[in-house]
Amino acid sequence: MGAGVSKVLLVAWALLGCQSAVTEVVVVIDTDLQVPGRLDRLQLEVTGPDGRREEATATLGEGEAPLPRTLTLVHDGGVLGPFEVRARGLRGRAEVLERRARFDFVPGSSRVLTMNLVEACIDRDCRPGTCGEDGCEPIERGELGRWMGAPPRLGEGRPGRRDAGADDGGPDDGGADDGGLDGGPLPREDAGGQDAGRDAGSDAGLDAGVDAGCTLRPEECNGRDDDCDGAIDEDFDLQSDLDHCGACGRRCVFRNGDGLCNAGVCTITSCDEPWDDCDRDASNGCETNTDLSTNHCGTCGNVCRNPARMCCSGTCQRTC
Repeated sequence: MGAGVSKVLLVAWALLGCQSAVTEVVVVIDTDLQVPGRLDRLQLEVTGPDGRREEATATLGEGEAPLPRTLTLVHDGGVLGPFEVRARGLRGRAEVLERRARFDFVPGSSRVLTMNLVEACIDRDCRPGTCGEDGCEPIERGELGRWMGAPPRLGEGRPGRRDAGADDGGPDDGGADDGGLDGGPLPREDAGGQDAGRDAGSDAGLDAGVDAGCTLRPEECNGRDDDCDGAIDEDFDLQSDLDHCGACGRRCVFRNGDGLCNAGVCTITSCDEPWDDCDRDASNGCETNTDLSTNHCGTCGNVCRNPARMCCSGTCQRTC
């Protein structure tokens, strides 16, 4: 294959091990939609810089692997990018929503690309960009973060410190590489380096600072003392932080309205007209269009009954 032609291998929808110095991107897909009620399939399309396209599909629901689902893209020659990824959530043959991203592979490195499909993006036009957890965003992702093992569910925080504390959790990590996050299912990297093999208590590899619990960097909300000041997550108020409400990584997203994090709970404070929070569930925002809902016409709880069976601009009428 010529040097100008890029090739990518789509490895199965599963959490897979990797080799050292492999050039790959692990695509992680999750959703806040009901499965299988709202979605029953995921489809991933990958288009290389030469226009070559690869496609993979995964079935969701009872008897299938749980979310989040991952698909490993292994670079197999040619230029490193840009590659464009399109993640689609399907119900039957119909597309419910999609998300797109563009990235370059990093030579000899395992990277992660998160492609969560969120309900707030249904019917939202963000072209030429795409829609994600924070609304419209560019499809250019820049340099992707390192793949650190099995991710948490959408809306949940990532587990705490790697390994099992100041020392490794035993005489053997489980191989030449660390077991990922707290001895997870993958022989992955610590945070960029590998262990020197079987350990005798603490790491002797490239990243001993990680196992010691701090790496002299700015504090992050992750259950670790990142800046080595003896305190954990001290820069974050879990009682009021919209990005870490009640727990690290638990974001408050108020669809069609505004809100706050109150005592660690996401709380809606106002809705954009004509929307309203009729189910009193802050997790799905202001979900009801009172201009059109026959059960909440004009205001929550106002049901259009015979003979006025339709809701037209917030008023029960026979016809619109």
